[in-house]
Amino acid sequence: MSCRTPRWLLAGVFVCGFVSIVGCRHADASNPVALPSQQAADAGDELAAAFDELVEALRLLEDDIRKMPSFGDEAERVGGYRHVLRAFAKGMEAEILQDADYPYFRILDWWLREGGDNPDQRYAFSPVRGGETYRIWGELGSATRVEFQLYAGRPWDGTGRSAGFYTFEELQLEEDGSFELWVSAEPREGNWLSNPEDVTTLFVRHIYGDWNEQRTGDVHIDRVGYEGRRRPQESADELAQRMRAAAVMFSATARNWPRFVAHRYMQGRPGNQATPPIDTYRLGGAKGRWMSGGYFELAQDEALVVRVPKTRAPYQAIQLTDMWYASLEHGNQVSSLTTTQSHESPDGAFYYVISGSDPGHVNWLDTGALRRGTFMLRWDGVQGALSESEFPSSQVLPIDRLEEAIPGFTRASEEEREATRAARRRHLQLRSHR
Repeated sequence: MSCRTPRWLLAGVFVCGFVSIVGCRHADASNPVALPSQQAADAGDELAAAFDELVEALRLLEDDIRKMPSFGDEAERVGGYRHVLRAFAKGMEAEILQDADYPYFRILDWWLREGGDNPDQRYAFSPVRGGETYRIWGELGSATRVEFQLYAGRPWDGTGRSAGFYTFEELQLEEDGSFELWVSAEPREGNWLSNPEDVTTLFVRHIYGDWNEQRTGDVHIDRVGYEGRRRPQESADELAQRMRAAAVMFSATARNWPRFVAHRYMQGRPGNQATPPIDTYRLGGAKGRWMSGGYFELAQDEALVVRVPKTRAPYQAIQLTDMWYASLEHGNQVSSLTTTQSHESPDGAFYYVISGSDPGHVNWLDTGALRRGTFMLRWDGVQGALSESEFPSSQVLPIDRLEEAIPGFTRASEEEREATRAARRRHLQLRSHR
């Protein structure tokens, strides 16, 4: 096999200089190259061996991504490489930097997007040790809700399970909106979540129904008894193990999400149609959360109109993702809307227009350069079940026929669009502390 410089090196995954170390791993067998990393690995250097495995995992992932149905036109190809790089960055942070004994939350927001991430949520993840005691503390801020969930195993590759959930309705808040939650094996007074022996991950969601400039809230974690301890130096074998775990994580998650899109949204399902909502808690999701969605594929002069009845859910929203199941740009582009942010039509429903060009309607979800992708609907805090009269529906229409199809068609000017985007960007800056 001839040597070629990996594309991901050109994208800047590693610092300059590694091309000479890893770029020719597959040199011609008749003229072997004695690389320093290979010599170290042959001598029993686990760090070099683990690094080689990580690099090879990234190369194999690139090859697979390029063969997937989501790797279509230029916009989708760019999305595919961004998908790989985001998965790699997440794997580095989750498996190499994070520590269950000295925990800090890893944040998934607009910076690193994956897995049908909700633009209205700030996701916080931390590894935890099952059966041990952790103190979670923070504040609600301007969020509509905050939820806490424990996972066992490896939920990111489909082998884990939901091992515990603490709803916003259960959470006791102080007058200033602050909270403290204990995660432990033994029950405690106040906010407490049982920590079974097989638990591996704590997941916290701040959910924002209204994007404003108020204090957005935050969350932090400590393993009890470790707050003032000095973190010991890790061994070479420990870091090598972490590199191998990172390779497993980014390889699995990056492959899983486009496959999920193909299986869940495309195979055997008609395009441009909203599915009946399902209770996600039965599938390991959040308690009280119902979801619906579909797959859009539109011509330049077409729009998908999604009609969503108003419900009693405390939070209700719609969003778009690309074919890699990452949320679209949602600060400088309106690719998601909550009912608080949406215009309600005279018939008591919300009409959302999905298209790549401005259709004039106030509830426009902008697909940007994408001609296909997914749309997702969420209802949070549902008590009981949604009725069929509350289910969404959809239809494809020429953009010039929208006004006759949407009751009380309300227009938005370009000045209003600009003001909306500016306000959204400001909220995301405050929410993400970036």
